[in-house]
Amino acid sequence: MPSGAIEVLPARAGSDEGTRGTVVNHRMREVTELVAGQGTWDAGMVDEVRVLFDSLAPEWTVTRDHPDRNLPLIDALDRGGVEGRTAVELGAGTCISARALSGRFERLVAIDLSREMLAHAVDAAPPLVCADASRLPLADSAVDVLVLQNMFLFPVEVDRCLAGEGSLVWVNSRGSETPIHLPTTAVVASLESVTGSAWRAVTSMVGEATWAVVRRA
Repeated sequence: MPSGAIEVLPARAGSDEGTRGTVVNHRMREVTELVAGQGTWDAGMVDEVRVLFDSLAPEWTVTRDHPDRNLPLIDALDRGGVEGRTAVELGAGTCISARALSGRFERLVAIDLSREMLAHAVDAAPPLVCADASRLPLADSAVDVLVLQNMFLFPVEVDRCLAGEGSLVWVNSRGSETPIHLPTTAVVASLESVTGSAWRAVTSMVGEATWAVVRRA
């Protein structure tokens, strides 16, 4: 099995002032590992995830939108050397991250499984698409940058949609305490498992948040 290099950059200070998850979110860690590690994603899981995030949507922005929310993402884009014309955020929620992404790319689209999340999108959100990230309505190799912040990793679709020199930006806002979390090693391993080729990453932390920029080696 190919194995790409992982470069670890010095950590930076920061904090996440958002509301902590409740017990119900612990199931999302199990789902995260099933999706990325085993490719398990069925109709029951789709409904489970959609219902959960539809229920969280009305309070999502008020409980998570704070001045430092996007610092890990910005750090990943800057120190990870992320460039491109077309960017897509998967699991965009209410598009809090759009404020850090708008203006960096010529084209930006936000995709989420939850219609309620998109219905509560912040002002000046990018174009919104409600879709299942396991079957994205995107052409092969169409995206320069895929942004996944606290989002499930569907490695087959990442590989299909990402341009040859493209970048996957992976952010966990609370590091290993994030309900939807994978360490960088697991992200790389998942991509290498489905593609049979090596992927490389640069990774770091901002406070407790972890980020990685992953590319084909």
